[in-house]
Amino acid sequence: MNALHKGLPQCALRLAAIALGCLPWAARAAPWQLQLSLGRGTPGGMIQVRENDVQGTPLYIGPELGIHQVQHVIIGADDELGNGRALVLHLDLARLYGETQFTAPVYFNGVQLAGGYPLTSDASRVNNWQFTGLYRQPLYASTGGIKLDAMVGFTYVGLTYSLQGHPAGSANPGELSGDRTKEDFITQELPVPQFGVRFEYPLDSRLDLEAGFTGGHLPRLYSLRNEGGKVYVTQTNQSEHLGLAYAADASLQVGFSWYDRYYMQYEQSAEDGNYIRLAEHGYYLSLRYRF
Repeated sequence: MNALHKGLPQCALRLAAIALGCLPWAARAAPWQLQLSLGRGTPGGMIQVRENDVQGTPLYIGPELGIHQVQHVIIGADDELGNGRALVLHLDLARLYGETQFTAPVYFNGVQLAGGYPLTSDASRVNNWQFTGLYRQPLYASTGGIKLDAMVGFTYVGLTYSLQGHPAGSANPGELSGDRTKEDFITQELPVPQFGVRFEYPLDSRLDLEAGFTGGHLPRLYSLRNEGGKVYVTQTNQSEHLGLAYAADASLQVGFSWYDRYYMQYEQSAEDGNYIRLAEHGYYLSLRYRF
């Protein structure tokens, strides 16, 4: 019996090795493409955070909050599986920051922030990220290099929005730390399915025109979390881009793209009513390295 137990792990390892050997992508060294992009955009939208019976003040993202730009650092990797198929992974780190001053009080997450004092919005990169995983499948490819691909996958947003000011009214000294004036949208976040297309058109031997769209929506769903009762979440994520990609050599490619993005999340429970809508447009500069 002991000999049988000792032999089982070895047998399992051999079977696993045989199974992996049967997979087409395990039998070869799959090409990879790494990408680093820097982006800058103009934001718009709105945020409103309710706590119990204290309705949050609608705050408009943009000049009203002193937010004039959003910055992106995007790290991407494409694992090419063969026959034009690929696994696409992107991590987008964004920074949203602004300072302003309101004459009237502002209510955010149940806290009253007094008017006449600086008000700072902050959703920095560690608190404002988006991870996307997509499978890419060719739909059409011509001998002249025109390509049309379909994409399916998911995206997950990790957002904590902080609004720092001078607490007033019934606020206690503990709220001066700002812990109560943060809203962690990530707590109720769910993966959002994504569907999209990508188009490539060669302008010459080195220069390509590129365009793409991804989007997805979650209807009102129970988030599997409870905070003052069941929390329901509704969310939309959408992005599109149009740009040029120049092949410096066989391995290195430089890209410039215009982009447009839209993100909306709405959380509802007996205790919370949190809403954010962020729309932005801008440009990316990208470096891609294939090996």
